[in-house]
Order: sequence, then structure tokens, then C-alpha cells
Amino acid sequence: MGAKDVTTRRLEEFNDVFADIINVLVFGGRRVVMPEDLIDLDLRSEIVADDKGLRGQERDIAKFWTRGKIRIALFGFENQSIPYRGMILRTYGYNGASYKGQTIPQKTVAKTDHADAMDSSGAEIAASDDANAPKEPRQDFYPVLTFVFYFGLTPWNTAKSLYEAVDVPEEFKKFIPDMPLNLVEIAWLEDAVIEQFQSDFGIFARFYKDLRIKGESYRDSLDPILKRKIDHVEELMRMITAYTGNPMYEEYAMRMQKEQKEEITMLAVMQRADEKLRKEERKEGRKEGRKEGRKEGRKEGRNGLNQIYVNLVNQGRATDVLRAVQDSAFLAQILAEFGVNDNDVNDDDDDEDAQDES
Repeated sequence: MGAKDVTTRRLEEFNDVFADIINVLVFGGRRVVMPEDLIDLDLRSEIVADDKGLRGQERDIAKFWTRGKIRIALFGFENQSIPYRGMILRTYGYNGASYKGQTIPQKTVAKTDHADAMDSSGAEIAASDDANAPKEPRQDFYPVLTFVFYFGLTPWNTAKSLYEAVDVPEEFKKFIPDMPLNLVEIAWLEDAVIEQFQSDFGIFARFYKDLRIKGESYRDSLDPILKRKIDHVEELMRMITAYTGNPMYEEYAMRMQKEQKEEITMLAVMQRADEKLRKEERKEGRKEGRKEGRKEGRKEGRNGLNQIYVNLVNQGRATDVLRAVQDSAFLAQILAEFGVNDNDVNDDDDDEDAQDES
């Protein structure tokens, strides 16, 4: 599993972040799902592969939404950094496994303090005084909803529904309904949607959309969302590092957290990192400027040396030209005679570059 997948999951796993995402995408920003109503599920299930028996499949994130002991829904998140045509099939494979799990009779176990435990499909394991008690049929079914979060900086350019992924004959379509991919392209979210997020996920969404639209100039952003206090500093910064390839944000955020001198916001982290970036850019610019200036000066110096040689020949001093080419000390005397600095005709780039590096 790549760094992007790992860091994204670590942020989404927090119940406050998970609930916030559901509330925005499903309920239009209303606070309906509470963090305390979410229960983590076993992410692994098994499917039957053609001619290969059982094969494991694992969701990225899945949580059960409950009210007391009432099962309301199962939510799943799948994260993608590149477009994948078969994502619609994979997603409905996860959903199918969850629905199938609801039809399996509940297991019975001896009565324990953990009687409300759940199995891998999200089913509550019924408590019983008799470990050999018969299995009871499952009573209440619940919906399963899976979102695919796409974190690419170029548009999703492949299937967004079953019909786009699978060549379904026209005659079949009255029997096989089309199924949409619940795709959320993070870098293309509407501003009105991003503003509804109250968790760190909204901070990432604003940062990432600015990066897509503005390129390097995203560093100048003063968006109010970036002024919000970050709740999960380490997880958010590692996610940003993974998607930008720039560890500077994480470095400064961790330093600020250790110092505990100020509230950590994305804007404060960006300004600290930007100050260093711009300083390095200015330093590099000055270095290049000095290097170009020296090259131009040496070019002029060489042209001047050639003119000195011409003058010496015209004066009948051709032997002095030959001696100057072979004897550096004599060349210095000739240059001094014509008022030229020896450094102006020095062509040793390496020595000067080494001085710059020091």
C-alpha cells in the first residue's frame, strides 16, 4: 500500500472526520451523523473468484452508523489517486458482500460483557446463555453506501457507471440496471461544498483544489478555511506530504506543535514553509546571477586578451605573444602593461562554483 493510501486512511479513520464527510456529501452539511454513533468494521471479506475459489477483498474504510443498538447504514470509503475503469465493479463487489452478510443468520455466542460485538459484515453477534442455541434469522436490513474519493490533479477520465465500464447489450438493459459510481473528485469540489466541511478534511480539500488551480501560486492563498485550527496535525500534514511530495509542511507543523507557541493552522504552516522556499529561491537567483556575471566578465576579458595579442603582433612583438601563451608569470606582466586584471581572463568555473557552495 502506497504512502498516499496509508496517510489518507489515517485521516479518514477519525470518527469526527468520517462523520463530517458523510454529513456534507449525504446530508448537505447538516450535522446528522455523530462521531460517537460510528463503529469500525472488519475491512476484509471474501469473494468467489472464477475457478480460483475464495479470494480476499479489503475496503479502505468502512464504518457502521448506529443509534443505540439500531443499525442504520454502512458507509464505505475507497481512495484512488489514479483513474481505474474497474472501480465501479470493485465498489459494488464490496456492497454486494455487505448485503450478502445481512442474509446470513446471526451467530450465537456465550453471554459476555461484549455482547454487542459485530462480525466482519457489520452484523451484531447475538448473546446467548446457551452456546449451542440455534442461529436466528437476521431481522433488520440496512443500506450500504460507498464513496470513491479521487485525489488526482487531472480529471477522472474513465468509467463512472456500470454501463460505461461493461458492454451491456441493449436487450439486457431492461434486466440489468445501470449503477453509478459515487465518485468525489476532491480537487474539483465546488467551493460551496468545501465550505461545509468542519473537519480537517475540508482544510485538505481547499489546499488541494488551490494546488490544482494555482500551481505554485497556491502558496499565496489566504482562504479562511486555511485559517482554521487543525485537529489532527500529524495525520493531515503527512497526507499533504504524500500528495505534494514536499516534506516541508510536515516539518514545520511538527516543529510548531513541539514549540506549542501558536495555534496550528494550514495558513501558518504554509507561511513558514513559504518563507523558507522564497529565501532559497532568492539565494539560488543570486547565485545564478553572480555566475552569469562572471561568465560575461570572462568573455569580455578573453576578447580583451585577444586584442592585446593583436597589438603585440602589430608592434613587432610576436615572440612576446608566444612566450605569454607558455609562461603565466610573463602573461601577468603583459596584462599589467596593458592595464588588464588577471582575474578577468581566468576561465576556472569550478573554483568559483565551489566558493559559492561554501
